[in-house]
Amino acid sequence: MSISLAQHLVKDLQFKAPEMYKDEKKILKFLSSEDPDLAAAFMLSVAKGRQGIISRLAGSMLREDILGLSSKSHDLYVVGSIHALNVPSLDEYWQRVIKVLSSYRLEDGKVYKVYPLSEKECLVIPVSRTYAFNRVEVNGSVLHITGEEIRRIQHAAELLGLLNRKSGIAIDKSSWRKLEEELQNGSANLALSYAFWDRKKKQFKKRAGVHGIANSIDWALLQKRENRHFDSSLFFEQLCIEGHNLHPGTKTKIGMEPEDVYRYAPEFEGKTEIRFVGIRKDYAEWGVIEEKEEDANAILFREYSDLPISAKKEFAEQELNLSDYVFVPVHSWQLDKAIPDIYPEEMNERIIVPVKSFAVPCGSTSSFRTVVPLSREETPNYVIKVAVNSQMTSTVRSISANTTNNASIFTRLIRKVMEREQNLLKTFVPVYECAGFNFKARGTKGGTDEKRTLKSRNLSAVLRENAERIIGVDEIAIVGSSLFSESPISEKSVLKELIEKYAEERKEPLLRRAAFQFFSEYMKIALTGYLTLMVKYGIGLEGHLQNSVMVFKEGHPVRMLFRDWGGARIYQSRLQEQEIEAAFYPGSVTMTEDVQEMHNKVFYTVFQNHCGEFILQLCKQFGLEEGKLWEEVHLICENVFAKLEHHPQYKNNVFIDKEALYKEKVNHKALTKMRLAPEGKDYAYSIVPNPLHKFYRNEG
Repeated sequence: MSISLAQHLVKDLQFKAPEMYKDEKKILKFLSSEDPDLAAAFMLSVAKGRQGIISRLAGSMLREDILGLSSKSHDLYVVGSIHALNVPSLDEYWQRVIKVLSSYRLEDGKVYKVYPLSEKECLVIPVSRTYAFNRVEVNGSVLHITGEEIRRIQHAAELLGLLNRKSGIAIDKSSWRKLEEELQNGSANLALSYAFWDRKKKQFKKRAGVHGIANSIDWALLQKRENRHFDSSLFFEQLCIEGHNLHPGTKTKIGMEPEDVYRYAPEFEGKTEIRFVGIRKDYAEWGVIEEKEEDANAILFREYSDLPISAKKEFAEQELNLSDYVFVPVHSWQLDKAIPDIYPEEMNERIIVPVKSFAVPCGSTSSFRTVVPLSREETPNYVIKVAVNSQMTSTVRSISANTTNNASIFTRLIRKVMEREQNLLKTFVPVYECAGFNFKARGTKGGTDEKRTLKSRNLSAVLRENAERIIGVDEIAIVGSSLFSESPISEKSVLKELIEKYAEERKEPLLRRAAFQFFSEYMKIALTGYLTLMVKYGIGLEGHLQNSVMVFKEGHPVRMLFRDWGGARIYQSRLQEQEIEAAFYPGSVTMTEDVQEMHNKVFYTVFQNHCGEFILQLCKQFGLEEGKLWEEVHLICENVFAKLEHHPQYKNNVFIDKEALYKEKVNHKALTKMRLAPEGKDYAYSIVPNPLHKFYRNEG
């Protein structure tokens, strides 16, 4: 399409489109100048992007029962022309609601949550199904009834505003306004993601067609055979275009301009340059996996041999001694946009000195701040996790001093554990964090506690093993969060492509049966690893989808790579019983004396997030029965526990962990409630039913 024709189409679409929000306008302005074809596609994707965030917000608020959205709602069942509403009595209010809804085309067979806002208003939220842990799937338009009128909610900010204005509610208005800004930003970015995805699919289908390839699995394997530098893990990471499966802030990137998001984010096949900044050693902290390593820069200088050459030349020109500095990898956006504002005095006094003549091109993973160096010679040894001073979902993605300093400490701990667990190591493989670096605020330059924290978190990085180096040429590594992404080639989910390949390999004619068997094999690998480390060593890993990378061979799950240990919780007494010591960075919350902290970490991330999403997707895509899948999870857990119980020293640990795992009600992290809470509040939780409880009760 010519530029003039594309620009004409954009103007025509703008005339017909609904009023745009600020962030949508900013993206459109950027695209109209830089990529008019994509600008037109963006306009067509705005409604879809908005709906994606509305569904997440409504689902989250129902699950967390914010303002009684679930407990004070009434269920409306639609069967043909019959509308059945479960209210105590059909008074004048409800008769009017039924009358208005009867005039609107509601979907047959769906349940609608009807929530009164006032004497004249109510919300109507379509729910296709409720899954375990009160996971509500909102599917369709959220409606607003005012008097005799009914209309579709157009934007998540609009839905939030209606609930904010609900009378008699004492709330912190500033947090609601902040969340509204995040929802506007995320909706616009999700629309841009959808627009780019449509273009990407066309390109991939064309390229794959030349080779007669019909799915993303075969495409990745072909690329690995033909291109030594191809990274299968990165390829699948960048298919995760919708981000977090539950969080209403899934695409939020506060502080970034549209051109930054488009350039760096993984859903746009984002690339960045990792640059390097020298920190004078008296203002630096670091840790490396090999304690005997004397030179803090050795690991980086070995990996990037041109770095010391460039740095030495530049530092000599400034009459600086290279050996006085520790070098830290920095995201190019961070160096351009954040570092000058956060460290002006330190840069002026040459406590912080950027290296200008050397950079490493990298591809962005689904976590954005973790990037994979791109090389045409050989697979790089490390991926790099860097600080990015932008809010994504609920958190500004800088990196704490705890995380950087504990990286090598936790790695040495896990290495000791896995040396004892040789059988487990065959299928449950740690991705080691090999080094960590951060700025250490000190003296009067540190400023207030808030300023010290800002400085210590924004010039920091962690080097982690590259997963691609620990898998075979006939294997592919897929992060859990990408399993449910759409393939750009077949337009099926990546999970479905894998299960089809699995069924073909096993000669299983029934895809539903293959899906169940595939799930069982996958979970035996994952749950054996997570539960064994918890029961025996008190190590509660943060095993959610984004930290769990399964390796597949010929469609079969063969081993899981577990990574990113900053959020882990270790129950101290169990580790001590194993006579393993680890001295974590002062102020770290990694080690705990509260067994519930360890349980919460494992049960939320592994069972609610990881198992829960996997089971939901199998129910939706293959029509499997949810209860049967949870029963299989229970059986796998019981087999793991039974093997551990054979050892008398773990019998009591197993009893304690089973009691916690199979409780009737469990905590579920309340993602939206946390966004609406006052600043500084810890995690918020909802209490939800536990799908594993009934199997424990039935044991007699």
